[in-house]
Amino acid sequence: MRLHGNLDCEARWAGVALPGAVQRRISLYATLLAACAPGGERPEIWVPAEVDPARLIAHPGWTPPVVRSAAAGAPGAFDLAWADPAAAAANDRSRALAIAGELGVALPGARVVGSLADLDAQLAGAGGPWICKARWTAAGRDRARGTGALTGELRTRVARLLERFGPLVFKPWLDRVVDLGVCGEVAGGDVRLLEPHRIITDPRGGFLGIELAPQIDRRITEPLCAVAREAAARLAAQTGYRGRFAIDAFVHRTPDGDRLHPLCEINARHSFGWIAHALASRLGVRRLGFDAPPPGATVLIAPGPDRVAAWCT
Repeated sequence: MRLHGNLDCEARWAGVALPGAVQRRISLYATLLAACAPGGERPEIWVPAEVDPARLIAHPGWTPPVVRSAAAGAPGAFDLAWADPAAAAANDRSRALAIAGELGVALPGARVVGSLADLDAQLAGAGGPWICKARWTAAGRDRARGTGALTGELRTRVARLLERFGPLVFKPWLDRVVDLGVCGEVAGGDVRLLEPHRIITDPRGGFLGIELAPQIDRRITEPLCAVAREAAARLAAQTGYRGRFAIDAFVHRTPDGDRLHPLCEINARHSFGWIAHALASRLGVRRLGFDAPPPGATVLIAPGPDRVAAWCT
């Protein structure tokens, strides 16, 4: 089996080139897609850049894949490849925002901004924190956060993002209680969902891992799954997308208590949530992490000077 570990696909859709250090980092992470190969077989996986095989650690039930660098060329067909014509449209953050609006769950003030003037108008009279993201990006890249008016170095950064990526998705930055996700699949006109999981993040929203089977109140999981199912159905109808996806969501604080935002982003691909579920089936683990491995963790990607690591418990 050949897998396409194309974690650079969103940069390709956006028409930008990733720095070499980023390509090497995502290539290491992409090797974990091998967990999604059926039957426990050892696949061949093609990644954007060269990978040091010594960083990939084998365990009972887990054998790292045979890694090939796409920089040296690649065969013409892959399994688990999501870079098809429908995938770019399905992963556009502006489409996810539009679907959230159709379902009545978009955040107040969230919108697409096409210029600094658009953003200035949006921020006029507002003093709260906010974030702007490129329409195609991943892992916390290509975004800007601020509070209140757009001035100084932040204004320069947003101008560069607009120049490089075109229109950006603007949202208020809320006081998160917990980040959540749910994996699913669109096939044959039906939407199938797995149990919701917790997304582990740093204080700035950076992705650090996945926790499966967390204790979540049904008053959160039921509306989360209802929105995820309807959002996926609309995505399929609008773009023709078929296959696996994951919905990102979060619970945030309000003056009236905690509130669920059930549709933050749609990731129309094999996300790390799917990898966590696959590793759970192989190794019986519940948590997949990407920071420094804790004592007793099963290390999948050994830490290196690039600060890349992956582990599970």
